[in-house]
Amino acid sequence: MGSKEFRLLMQAINEVRQHLRMEQAVPHDEEFLDSHRMERLLRCSPSKLYRLRKSGAIPCVLVGGRYLYPKKFFTQEVIRSIVQEDPSKRFDSYGS
Repeated sequence: MGSKEFRLLMQAINEVRQHLRMEQAVPHDEEFLDSHRMERLLRCSPSKLYRLRKSGAIPCVLVGGRYLYPKKFFTQEVIRSIVQEDPSKRFDSYGS
């Protein structure tokens, strides 16, 4: 194995290590809500949920074609601010 291949291999190993460290930092026991439950929680239509998601008003992740929302984030105070569309509560660059 040449030195160039060795450097590339070491770089790939370091990237895998970094990825594993980041994965360990994310709690695996965190609960998520699906879109249907979010619609019931926020008392909104699917199109309203889409607009909230698209505007960055609520945090979500796309997993296997489904949007999931972190359950611990949605307290009553946050739900009220989302429904009122408070721009200071955004999760994208437009809120700051």
